[in-house]
Amino acid sequence: MNSEPFALLRRVAICLVLLSVTDAIVAQSTSDTMTSLPVPRVISADDPSQFLTRVEIFNEFQHYDKAGGFNLNQTVLRTIVKLGKRFTTRVDIPYVTNTFPYPQGFDKGGLGDISFRLLGYNIYQARRSAVTASLEISLNTASTPAQGTGKNMIIPVISYSGFLKDNRTLLALVLQQTNSFSGDESRPDFNFTKLQGIILHYWNKKTWTVVAPELFVDYINGGTSMLLKGRMAFAPRPRLNLWAQVNAGLYGDFIARYNWGAEAGCRYFMFRKNIAK
Repeated sequence: MNSEPFALLRRVAICLVLLSVTDAIVAQSTSDTMTSLPVPRVISADDPSQFLTRVEIFNEFQHYDKAGGFNLNQTVLRTIVKLGKRFTTRVDIPYVTNTFPYPQGFDKGGLGDISFRLLGYNIYQARRSAVTASLEISLNTASTPAQGTGKNMIIPVISYSGFLKDNRTLLALVLQQTNSFSGDESRPDFNFTKLQGIILHYWNKKTWTVVAPELFVDYINGGTSMLLKGRMAFAPRPRLNLWAQVNAGLYGDFIARYNWGAEAGCRYFMFRKNIAK
């Protein structure tokens, strides 16, 4: 009996076995790689490293016990535009209503201080962590003193964010320095640092929570002040984020430290569908 056909069949069988084993190894390694990536495929701008074009509108209410008690409410239209792979720019246009007891003749509502992010830069981006920096300018554009600070301000910001080993929890630290320049000479100057921590936990691919303490260090009047913010966010669609937030003032006398507040908003991302997969 000629053994050549059997030898050929044996070689074909061995090849098929090797191919099947190779496919199994590749499939297993691919699965491991996917499960090791952070859980959310949905895009969340609560992560400061997310440099994507988007439009946001949100309303924030703040209550102050000082000066006999007053409220500040602002509705902000925000646009963020990604420029290339590492840069963004941002514009915030606020409409402010302030019940502070200013002298008669001042409108209670109107345009607030418009701010611009001149440059947002993604310094470092890895699979689990990122470092970003930006330079922002807030302009004295308020329609009356009741709606703004009366000053122009320059605000450099740097942030670090990284996922923990569970791939569901993101920790971030944001350092912001604010200095005022020019504007109304009768209004107080600003020179302060804000240090914000962010603890973001993804419960599933559509829902996450954020806890964000904010510490203010005032270099003009001295002392520190602190706020605590808690946010619940939901993504009903890959391009859409909705959120509700409650805020509490813990201590301090800094002008930005209110007693309590709340916020609600939505954002819409502009990206191709395959980016969010």
